[in-house]
Amino acid sequence: MKTKVVGKVLIVLVVLILIAGGAFAYAYFGTDLFKTNEELFFKYLGQIASEKNGFVESSLKEYTNRKYEGKYKDSGEFSMDVDISEMDSDIVDTLKDFKITYEGNIDNTERKNEQNITLNYSDDVKFPFRYKYANETVGLQADGVTEKYIAIENKNLKDFAKKLEIEDTDSIPDSIDFFEKIRNNELSEEERKQISETYSPIFVENLQGKEFTKNEEDGGASYSVKITYEELQKMTLETLKALKEDSVLMPKLEESFKEILEIANENSREEITIEETIQEMIDELEDAEAEEGEVTVTVSQKDRKLSAIKVETEADSTKVEINIAKTEESDNLKYDMEFKMSNSEEEQEMRFFVTSSFQGLSQMQTVNENYEYGLTGNIEGEEIKMVYNLKCTDTFDDSITIEDYKQDEVQVLNECDQEEMVEILMDAGQKIYEINEEQMDEIGFTEYGNPIMFASPILSTGILMYNQTTSAVRNNSMSEVEKSTFNARFEQYEGNQRGTAVRTLLQQVLSNNLTQDDNDRKIEISGDVEMGKNDRQSPTTDIKSGSTYEVELKYDNGYVSEIIITEN
Repeated sequence: MKTKVVGKVLIVLVVLILIAGGAFAYAYFGTDLFKTNEELFFKYLGQIASEKNGFVESSLKEYTNRKYEGKYKDSGEFSMDVDISEMDSDIVDTLKDFKITYEGNIDNTERKNEQNITLNYSDDVKFPFRYKYANETVGLQADGVTEKYIAIENKNLKDFAKKLEIEDTDSIPDSIDFFEKIRNNELSEEERKQISETYSPIFVENLQGKEFTKNEEDGGASYSVKITYEELQKMTLETLKALKEDSVLMPKLEESFKEILEIANENSREEITIEETIQEMIDELEDAEAEEGEVTVTVSQKDRKLSAIKVETEADSTKVEINIAKTEESDNLKYDMEFKMSNSEEEQEMRFFVTSSFQGLSQMQTVNENYEYGLTGNIEGEEIKMVYNLKCTDTFDDSITIEDYKQDEVQVLNECDQEEMVEILMDAGQKIYEINEEQMDEIGFTEYGNPIMFASPILSTGILMYNQTTSAVRNNSMSEVEKSTFNARFEQYEGNQRGTAVRTLLQQVLSNNLTQDDNDRKIEISGDVEMGKNDRQSPTTDIKSGSTYEVELKYDNGYVSEIIITEN
């Protein structure tokens, strides 16, 4: 599908509509500026920021705050429906059968959490494990893997990372707040007024005199206005320039995107900031030539409350539609967000969507949450369906108590020396690989490692693309890109290495040999170290963490086929 400037502008427009909502709310109630259909359009657009009639219900805010501050029992189930063209039907069925279930207790007053989690591959094949956070320590335990919780104390994490021989620890915090409350970025009345005075004139001047239409709907009505691409580009540019200088919204945007920017800056040569990002958008819009076409913005109300916002446009053969809707029925609250794009000429279409619903908010005792999200469509002749569902039930209970870790039930890795810690982790990893291999054989799912690899749209798409690419390549000649990707996992350990690094290398080899169906891609270990159990168990006891080793790689048909490890 064609990528155009208007596509980027549309996304920006949705964000601007959300920002402008508060401005129009004040302008509507504080002035006599708007009239007739135009007046109603801005009235309901303005309800975005209203506590009484806005998109975010006060009961949902109360529920979220109570969860972060109280005690409750929780349970839930995650499932997925993934089906892509030419995907084997047995794989599709296995993914539909796969579920993750959990139940436990959360005590936010004492910063404690305990969960029993199960990976359900079928009615008979399951992998249960336990998660616990107590004493500011997070731990996991699974029968058959370890009798005790393997845990990490949530402090001095930089020092812990150095034990694992992680060189770049600048981005690693000393501790992680697992109970951090969602930031409150709500605007004060004074801030709403300031935003209104800043942004209302931009929209009023650009939309003044345009035709606003009304359509009656069941229990309400919708109000629409058409904006040309040239008008949209001008309005967006003016708004971005005002936003860049906005002393109210800019700090809130910087705070909201703080973590995202930190992650982005870890992998960027130049520091990325909100201000620079906005300036880049301004520069791009100033350099872009406005295209022919128009955008329709529709605001809907039901029972005199804002119920939906829609932005849609069509240029050449490409149609784009963005929908945000809220539905209230009895004690049910539901939100729908959707992005649709289609190209009639290329016969392509795709739909991203997120739906969330809540039942029980009125009583605030037992609340059921349901989330469904995913991607469907037809892209370059390939039918894609990746739909994910998460059902949760939370029941508040002030009598909940979660015990601290007992001394004989937990192994805290921070307290171990480097050699002992690596030994524990590699032993646990080895047992998990063995259990997984046996369970995948039972359900006939050996090609992709584990159904959990499909547990997100990004992973699902990546796995299927990789599988299709490698299948096509193997039918002809093996791709140089694939060879480089395969070899890179092992080439980083070539040369003189410490014992702990060699242990990590052996775990990589073990992982590769356990998951490779192609025997030509399995790797042999030789020299002073040998693999046990028919090359399926790494001999961790043979490797001395205090020693150094020379690692030499040998290749067959361009792939690493043998690794020779010699103690210095």
